[in-house]
Amino acid sequence: MSYLLETENLAFGIGDFQLVDVSLALESGEYHVLLGPNAAGKTVLLKCLLGLHRPRGGAVRLRGKDITSRPPEKRRLGYLPQTYGLFPHLTAGGNIDFAVRRSRGGGGREQLLDLLGIRGLLERPVGELSGGQKQKVALARCLAAGPEAILLDEPFSAVDEETRRYLWIELKETFRKLGVTVLQVTHSLEEAYTLGEKISVLIDGSVRQSGTREEIFQRPGDPDVARYLNYRNIFSGPVRKNSGGWEADLGHFRVRPPGPPPAGERVTVCLRPQDLKIIREGVPVRDSLRDNLYSGEIAALHPFPEYCLARFKVTGSPREWDLELKFPSYIKDRHGLHPGKKIRVAAWSPNIIVF
Repeated sequence: MSYLLETENLAFGIGDFQLVDVSLALESGEYHVLLGPNAAGKTVLLKCLLGLHRPRGGAVRLRGKDITSRPPEKRRLGYLPQTYGLFPHLTAGGNIDFAVRRSRGGGGREQLLDLLGIRGLLERPVGELSGGQKQKVALARCLAAGPEAILLDEPFSAVDEETRRYLWIELKETFRKLGVTVLQVTHSLEEAYTLGEKISVLIDGSVRQSGTREEIFQRPGDPDVARYLNYRNIFSGPVRKNSGGWEADLGHFRVRPPGPPPAGERVTVCLRPQDLKIIREGVPVRDSLRDNLYSGEIAALHPFPEYCLARFKVTGSPREWDLELKFPSYIKDRHGLHPGKKIRVAAWSPNIIVF
């Protein structure tokens, strides 16, 4: 398959940091999010794509052609940095017109002004624009140059949270209408899930997993990806076969995933906090929950505006707490939850992740 933009085994070193065999692939018109923690190498990778860093190995290809040695100005890749990079001595319109004069058949100035809703800003100095307005002007300037793809480096970091969520939806729709291919860097899980049609997770200079947002968030590829996604219930233990299949022996409790036992004597499993259910006493337990049912008490409870986190201690556990649960805020009142309350918790078997 021919991709619009791709890297193959890209390698680069700067100081003690290394990009290691990074392979990415973007289809035409795709919104691809590069997700990872700070210092993972996301911006370094963008600069390798742009030609600002020269990789020591691997290749960068645009529409199947190797552009690894091309200078930045000949790569036809747009770039929107965190700081927007607007010329402070020009008006908003002057910034856009600067790109139009160097355009190679871009999206069209008038169309961009209408799609981004910035026609009324053209005469205003850059210093008088809000963060969201600056971002739109910078984006219009970038698109007016007619890039094959646009690279966005934490584009919403300087915008307040309320504006940020609005811009996610508005700008993604703009990119869809223009048919623009986007590679966006972020460390925000919510931003990645909202925008990314495909997501690649970069940790310590290597791509740990690429896939659809459902694949990434529902089936993280390794424990490091799961931890980055804030899935705290990750355990390792010996594999024990039993009459119903197999289980991971974690000492004071066991996890029984579905399916055949894995190869090897030990296994690492993950129980996503949102897949743990509180089971009322006297209520029949579904088959998918019966194999992983635990009695214990709430060790701690942390309400947030949109959800609630609870830490649960299995009966007889030597630990302060064993499992973290995440559930809608109304569940707290429905079950009368409080620290010290005795409850039963069950893990939904089909969603137990085995690494």
